[in-house]
Amino acid sequence: MAVETPVRVPERAPVINPGKPSDERQSDPAKKYKLLLFNDNVNRREYVAKVLVSNIPELSQADAYVIMQSAHKNGMAVVGIWLFELAEAYCELLKSGGLISNIEEED
Repeated sequence: MAVETPVRVPERAPVINPGKPSDERQSDPAKKYKLLLFNDNVNRREYVAKVLVSNIPELSQADAYVIMQSAHKNGMAVVGIWLFELAEAYCELLKSGGLISNIEEED
């Protein structure tokens, strides 16, 4: 008893041309974003440095103090430059600590 197959099976396999991918589409490097810290008149300087150190693993206490001083003197300081998702996460952490922060695309 012969069984008919519902799908037609090809008699030969297709020829696939293995080759080097085309260089026509160069992928753009991922955009980077600056995490900005703004001065405020509510939080003490020591608290700002503490929030920076506790939420951003790359920062030492000395780095956090320099960033805090820059924000205090200039009204704003760049905390760091990261990919969007990481910059956004750090921004939210700083905001949850009561600081004024934002992200913007790096030039």
